[in-house]
Amino acid sequence: MTAGSNSRCRTRNIGLATFSLLNLLQALAVASLSPRRNWTICSKSIHEEPLPLQQEQQACPIPSDWAPWSPRPSCVQPSHEYDSEPTDCLFTFPTFRGNQGISLITTPHIAASIVDTLDDSRASAGLRPNHSNLRQERENKTAAYEIRDLPGRGKGLVAKRRFARHETIMVGFPVLIVRLDFINEDRYSRRQKQTMMERSVKQLPQGQQEAVLALQRNTGGEPILDTLRTNGFGIEIGGAQHLALFTEGSRVNHNCRPNAFWRYINSKMAMEVVALRDIRPGEEIAHSYAPLGYTYAERKAVLQAWGFRCTCALCSAPREERELSDSRRERILEIHQTLGQASGLRDRRVDELVLEATRLVELEELHPQLVEYYQQFAKAYLMTGNLRRAREFIAEADKMWQLYGGEEHENVDGMRELWRILEEVEADALDS
Repeated sequence: MTAGSNSRCRTRNIGLATFSLLNLLQALAVASLSPRRNWTICSKSIHEEPLPLQQEQQACPIPSDWAPWSPRPSCVQPSHEYDSEPTDCLFTFPTFRGNQGISLITTPHIAASIVDTLDDSRASAGLRPNHSNLRQERENKTAAYEIRDLPGRGKGLVAKRRFARHETIMVGFPVLIVRLDFINEDRYSRRQKQTMMERSVKQLPQGQQEAVLALQRNTGGEPILDTLRTNGFGIEIGGAQHLALFTEGSRVNHNCRPNAFWRYINSKMAMEVVALRDIRPGEEIAHSYAPLGYTYAERKAVLQAWGFRCTCALCSAPREERELSDSRRERILEIHQTLGQASGLRDRRVDELVLEATRLVELEELHPQLVEYYQQFAKAYLMTGNLRRAREFIAEADKMWQLYGGEEHENVDGMRELWRILEEVEADALDS
């Protein structure tokens, strides 16, 4: 990405409208992962000379067997007012996913919780580096897409063959994951952060070091942190927000009307880039950095915060076309809000609003938003007592969530609760 063109720090989203969805996602219970090892928090400064192992074990206990991490994990000491909080440490696993390697800066508890996920033999068969499917994909990826210099857009991903709608374009694995609080909080000095970030990259295999350093930087400051802020994807591990760096996935540029979306699968530590519609050979592969459903002014404000002005076809359209698009998006939001009060509506009126919203979503090419709208449609029909239609839209919402978020999507609990409510209402209806 070029400065002033396509820089950003992506928060984890699958291109959904924020509307009430953000509140829904915030309310979801995130299952905690149990640590494999009983790590003892170590407050050893990374700027101190390392102690001999025996002495350090006494001053700062770390398991003598720190496998699979290599070299030995190193920790950073926060200022005294944060002594009661978890320490962040650097963990590197150089043979991750066929010797790609990965470095993490996070708490020992979180690092221990993902040890099993690091093991290639525990990954699903299709994602194992020695599995024929993944090996074939890696051998053929140059025939599927290429990273190319694009005028005014830096480097981007361009299709070399046709991709069908919902076809997986690429599967990538993170080379660097950093706990967001490590970056944002002032519990560590600037020098501590810089040293830890530099070391996290230096401990990666040489090829990955070069790939990280070749990525665009645009936010200023320390190079590795700048690279992560410019190219990072927001993910959640063990209930904590992290930034993850995918060297190839970072080449996917922005478009307000994207032809692709991405999803992160925690149990596989894999990011999948998936075609949102059919993609032709020679077409750039792009996803949206801003939430889908935003108006022109809202998108402009979001993207300017990352230092660039979007020139996609939608943003460059004549004013009349942009205003028409904005009016449709605003109407979709109005319908969403109206359906939230559907108890005062007649069934026929709900039908009319559902048809109108579906048509507008289609016109604006906001298909991932259907995960939110199908849920809202289902809730509206529950309120009006049309259980048949409610069941239809809950089933459709479930399918959409799995498509756009994967089997481990962030609304698994929300959908389970919606099914439970429907079944209770259906049972009550049978008893009455």
